[in-house]
Amino acid sequence: MENRGVPTVMVCTDEFSQLGRNEAESLGIPYLPIALVPHPLGGQKSDQILEKAEKSIDQVVAIATSPVPDLVERFRGKV
Repeated sequence: MENRGVPTVMVCTDEFSQLGRNEAESLGIPYLPIALVPHPLGGQKSDQILEKAEKSIDQVVAIATSPVPDLVERFRGKV
């Protein structure tokens, strides 16, 4: 989607940020925006996950509503 000009956000935990960046680069999207949430998510109760999501939603919305050229400049090669 990102290659077609549609803002896309990868969401992953901070523990896996480098893995997410490597995957984006291997797919030819080195500037893919990554929104980070605190690790871990597995084994957490739903209210704990909801709290993490609520703390991250502004970051996700900001990325999803930004012009793609701005995202390319901001996220290229960043972990």
